[in-house]
Amino acid sequence: MYGLTGGVGDVQGSLAEYAAVDARLLARTAESLSLREAAALPLAVVTSWEALVHRAQVGAGQRVLVHGGAGGVGQVAIQIARARGAEVFATGSARNLETIARLGATPIDYNATEVEDYVAAHTGGDGFDVVFDTVGGATLDRSFTAVRTYTGRVVSALGWGTHSLAPLSFRGASYSGVFTLLPLLTGQGRDAHGEILREASALADAGALRPLVDPRRFTLDTVADAHAVVEAGTSTGKIVIDVP
Repeated sequence: MYGLTGGVGDVQGSLAEYAAVDARLLARTAESLSLREAAALPLAVVTSWEALVHRAQVGAGQRVLVHGGAGGVGQVAIQIARARGAEVFATGSARNLETIARLGATPIDYNATEVEDYVAAHTGGDGFDVVFDTVGGATLDRSFTAVRTYTGRVVSALGWGTHSLAPLSFRGASYSGVFTLLPLLTGQGRDAHGEILREASALADAGALRPLVDPRRFTLDTVADAHAVVEAGTSTGKIVIDVP
């Protein structure tokens, strides 16, 4: 089985149906995961891995802030950062704070706490070593004010639009963008995606990575319902589409 990612969520189907998939992008499914869980991982884990490992080089002892910690990418990012020894904090709405805490991160209600306040509370005002933005827009702007001076790194998977780099520049910190589809569009770097998936499979079997999958079942006949759930923001994990 192989999980294809994109669009509303993730698709589970037989490998024979996707015979055109580049073999460099494939990895053996972790034995500890169900097929639906495995199908939910590829896009989220590749995005998080490129951000935290390839760009930010997250390691033991660092303080990592994940914006959107209960989202499809955010929840995986929390687990990857923790597996690499970081102390993880994550923003979310009030209804998602319990999920964030269950994943092992310190939850921050972004509606109730100003950036300056949670930077002071959790870093003594120094700023986070790594800030991973999975939300974009104003959240990316806030990331520039939450990062540590000189050595801090901000990474965003949604670095679109117009942003002022002044707050980041005044800190002497750095910014990197992640565009996960680039190897698929250009053909360059596909081997790295396959290696990431193999690393993720090993993490899963070691008990350090498990995606949260929404318990509702959707098929191609009910994909519009899945779209509605995503647009409403009421999912409790990744949405998976079952393809018979």
